[in-house]
Amino acid sequence: MNTLLSNLREILDDRGVITDPVEAEAYLEERRGRFHGKSQIIVRPRDAAEVQAVVKACTAQKTPLVPQGGNTGLCGGAVANADQIILSLERLKQIRAIDPANNTMTVEAGCILAELQATARDAGRFFPLSLAAEGSCQIGGNLATNAGGINVLRYGNARDQVLGLEAVMPSGELLSDLHGLRKNNTGYDLKQLLIGSEGTLGIITAATLKLYPYPDQSATALVALHDLPASIAFLERAQSGSGGTLCSFELMHRVGLDFAFKHVSGCSDPMTAPHEWYILLSLQASGDAINVDTLLSAIL
Repeated sequence: MNTLLSNLREILDDRGVITDPVEAEAYLEERRGRFHGKSQIIVRPRDAAEVQAVVKACTAQKTPLVPQGGNTGLCGGAVANADQIILSLERLKQIRAIDPANNTMTVEAGCILAELQATARDAGRFFPLSLAAEGSCQIGGNLATNAGGINVLRYGNARDQVLGLEAVMPSGELLSDLHGLRKNNTGYDLKQLLIGSEGTLGIITAATLKLYPYPDQSATALVALHDLPASIAFLERAQSGSGGTLCSFELMHRVGLDFAFKHVSGCSDPMTAPHEWYILLSLQASGDAINVDTLLSAIL
């Protein structure tokens, strides 16, 4: 391990290698405190070339690497053992390009999801991936886990937002295919093997993402239901009556609401009586050809 550490210090700058236990703590602790890593070395490369060099060095020493994004996962997937090295992508945070005309954005793996959403919005575009941890999770981790989020119903999972991908293979070779082409039928789609593989097949370093026209209309409702089968009937009603504007449709049990009422300050039951099941749905549209408030009223 000492030889490898020396090699890593030669590859990376002073901020690129962490061995101090206090400084390393943020990379070892899982958010709920259920899992605690024991890795003695955390590396923080600045670009894909440094990721390649780190992977080659670790492969030569047969030392396992655990890629880590924002460390927001709750199942211990980014926690490393003592014989493993954590490779944090947090310094790969450049937005390499944004093309509103082609509705694409090319970004590095360490970019925070909320910052990508804001960048797209500033360009008059919309990046639909959205989830609770968006203020701290990184797009590389979103892609490595094929994150879902609240807008899956309309836009799909994280893999459905990707046109091109850049990743470092276990050999240290760089797979780079960051095209913005939508109609691409040229053989194997290797990026889809990497997305959702959680770093087991390669380390994602950048991606070209799909953008959409920014939705300047939004309508949201919380609906109470007496039983679970009613949610299926209501989903069909919402999909058929929303004119393609239905973005999110979240089913919640009463237990979840009671938990929020108890622990979230200022949160109270908006209904006159408790119900067993609830639906939180959202409609979004761009332009004024469709009025989502009118559509939502008709659905309800």
